[in-house]
Amino acid sequence: MQDKDRRLSQQLAREHLERGDGQGWFEELYRQAAGDLSVVPWADMQPHPLLLELLDQLEGRLNGPAVVVGCGLGDDAEELARRGYSVTAFDLAPTAIEWCRKRWPESRVSYRQADLLDPPADMLGRFSTVVEIHTLQAVPEELRRRMLAPLASLLAPGGRLLLICRVREEDEEIDGPPWALSRSELELLCTQCGLETELFEYHATGGETGSPRWFCVFRRPPA
Repeated sequence: MQDKDRRLSQQLAREHLERGDGQGWFEELYRQAAGDLSVVPWADMQPHPLLLELLDQLEGRLNGPAVVVGCGLGDDAEELARRGYSVTAFDLAPTAIEWCRKRWPESRVSYRQADLLDPPADMLGRFSTVVEIHTLQAVPEELRRRMLAPLASLLAPGGRLLLICRVREEDEEIDGPPWALSRSELELLCTQCGLETELFEYHATGGETGSPRWFCVFRRPPA
């Protein structure tokens, strides 16, 4: 699948960033979309293909409960539920969560509105599997550095973080969104948050587009 037209999302991101708001454009994009998937760049209406590959690769090593961070319209969360996980999925944008509940009225997933920068207390240290796909890359570097510790805080002892994002070379400048991540940024996630690296792969095709992706599994050591 080819990348969608990103002009609206980039315009909204620039406008909000100029006001010092690095996240408000998500909700505005969903509201302006008004059900039109063509203006939501990440709304592919199917699970991310690299997530499917990763889940197959780690079969037997992952368990629940699981959480999907920045769940968007719910396809990744529903795939985890289909595979038998007990799933919580959250997004900053209330409209995205409303959209999920309308798409999946009989879902076993617990959809919640929440901010990764300040996760609800009942989520901390709870999850054996944390899925983060394209959320960190959707915010500028300064903001996502503040997200690293809260992201890791969702993991239970022995839990695994599955992370997929666009690749940025160390000396490459990016005008986002999206703001791709370098290997050193992801390694910082490990060192700052006390996680171990189980898998760190470069995928040249990126799954749904021609853009390369990092394909990572980080683990919190057992208690």
